[in-house]
Amino acid sequence: MTNSGSDFPAKLITTELRWKDLVLDSQTLEQINVLASQLKHHKAHRALFYGPRGTGKSLAAALLGKSNAMEVYRIDLSMVVSKYIGETEKNLDRLFSRAEDKGWILFFEEADALFGKRTNVRDAHDKYANQEAAYLLQRIEEYPGLIILATNVKDNLDPAFLRRLQFIVDFPRPTAEQRLQLWKKSLGTLPLDGSVDLAVLAKRYELSGGSILDIIRYIMLHHAKDGKAISQAALLDGIKHVKRNEKR
Repeated sequence: MTNSGSDFPAKLITTELRWKDLVLDSQTLEQINVLASQLKHHKAHRALFYGPRGTGKSLAAALLGKSNAMEVYRIDLSMVVSKYIGETEKNLDRLFSRAEDKGWILFFEEADALFGKRTNVRDAHDKYANQEAAYLLQRIEEYPGLIILATNVKDNLDPAFLRRLQFIVDFPRPTAEQRLQLWKKSLGTLPLDGSVDLAVLAKRYELSGGSILDIIRYIMLHHAKDGKAISQAALLDGIKHVKRNEKR
């Protein structure tokens, strides 16, 4: 990943993968295909991708950019949202002013940090938090390109904001059949020994695609050095390690 300056709150995201590598249920894939098709003809859209971590939201955004020759920038909200009154609006203005004539796709992760349900105004902080959300909504509606907001839980977002979106796309946890596809695609041509039974792993462990990739990275560091074949025990150790980390 590269960024557009040290003070710019976004990073360019790219992928070497292709559409065939994205494992989604048919309804989600249909919605993504409609969005991809419309993007070729009319570039101003607002979409929400929601679902658990690792279910393909970032990859789908990267592929939308790749297939339409558009750069995709992931917005780092930790560099945007400020506890100081007025600073969040300034950061957002800097972001949109730089992006609006570039044709970029803007991908906001953890969108509920800015688009959570409106609070009752109890103090000045609540008042300005609501003003920040209203300001961002205004800039999003004025932006001439595609904006994708992502969240793990749709119910965390303000219902009034959800009504402003053209696309709301659910990224559910993969089924056992889809998990088997993810295991096979993620392992690719890596050598497996005779003990490996991916069907058993897919059925027994409800993992997302992102978690499966984390498992394989762990195994490559700890069990598969120098081209050593991967065993079922190594895969199980990787699953245990990643699940333990995800609980923290």
